[in-house]
Amino acid sequence: MTRILHFTDATVGGVNGIASSIRLLVRLLGGRGHDSAVVSTGPLWGDAEAGVGEVIWVPSMPTGMGDFRFAFFPIRAMRERVRAWRPDVAHVHTPGPLGAAGLTVARQLGVPAVYTYHTDMHGYAEHYYIPTPVIRAGTAVYGRHLRRGPAVHPGGQYGAVEEANARIFDAVRVIIAPTANALRRCRMAAYAGKVRVIATPASLPPDGPTGAEFRARFGIAGDAPVVLFVGRLSAEKGIRLLLAAFRIVRGQVPAATLLLVGPRSGRLRLERRLDRAGLAAHTVVTGALPPAEVHGAYRASTVFAFASATDTQGIVLHEAALSGVPIVLTDGALHGSHPLSAAMRLTDPAPAAFAAGIAALLRAPDQARGLGRRGQMIAREHTPDRFADETLRAYEDVRTPSS
Repeated sequence: MTRILHFTDATVGGVNGIASSIRLLVRLLGGRGHDSAVVSTGPLWGDAEAGVGEVIWVPSMPTGMGDFRFAFFPIRAMRERVRAWRPDVAHVHTPGPLGAAGLTVARQLGVPAVYTYHTDMHGYAEHYYIPTPVIRAGTAVYGRHLRRGPAVHPGGQYGAVEEANARIFDAVRVIIAPTANALRRCRMAAYAGKVRVIATPASLPPDGPTGAEFRARFGIAGDAPVVLFVGRLSAEKGIRLLLAAFRIVRGQVPAATLLLVGPRSGRLRLERRLDRAGLAAHTVVTGALPPAEVHGAYRASTVFAFASATDTQGIVLHEAALSGVPIVLTDGALHGSHPLSAAMRLTDPAPAAFAAGIAALLRAPDQARGLGRRGQMIAREHTPDRFADETLRAYEDVRTPSS
């Protein structure tokens, strides 16, 4: 039996890919007789609902970046709680203050560490203005117990993010990348031997509404072609590009409806954007939904449109494929290394090209169904058991002194 302690700055009970991956992994490991606990950011006072087993909540403040929160913690107190739990492996899932603290405590206690590169920090830095001095100061404060990596040139924001990444990469024995191109923006020459590609599979509940039931609930016509996006409705997910493309799609397929499922970022001002684009009457925004309801959204949809250029994997792509929904995306690097690449249609990241790819599938239902079936076959090969086995192998290897 292995005891694994997970660390995450993205609240483990939140609606995000990191939390979903952790919850799935904890459940799978438990089914194999391994113990897990999660050290997660939480509210300033009290605990939160996590949907996972044992959680050590750390008081935190929101950052404005989805479920990423800024943790307040004394290292000494955390070290004692970690020591009392007696982990065999520390698995860090985020590069924030809590992730850095987890690596620091693991090093101090002699616990080997694994890091999953869920988040493209360079991509996020393009959408959230974080001054370079703040990044460097945060690295100096929260990563001060971790060794510096190789010098990074040029400097600026890219260099500041890379210096933070380097301290994390240096502190772990294995770096898990969800896809081969997940680390494409990082200087990885010094750490290439640590990298393993382990994709997180989709895990959809078998219950939930049928497509017809979901459409009836949200007032979507039974015969309307539906373009779906599931995920956080925020700038880094490419929502502006999606709206611009759908406006063009409406000119080619007038009956089309846009379905947006996920928590909204206030900074995006989604309602105003929909009104200005003339799309408010043709768009359904559900907010965050429970997993069974999300499954209903996939069942109700014709095409899944994915405009994000900051995802290292996009678990929602696996969910769409598992549901038999054909996918159109704009991130060429993600497409090139994704397990589903043979079943996803790639377009240029421009409104006209993206719209053309979407509209083509809406107008060719037989072709769309064929693409959906191909994606479903591939998605079924990436099973939860395979994910658990490969992750456990990484844990076993880091516990071997020669690893």
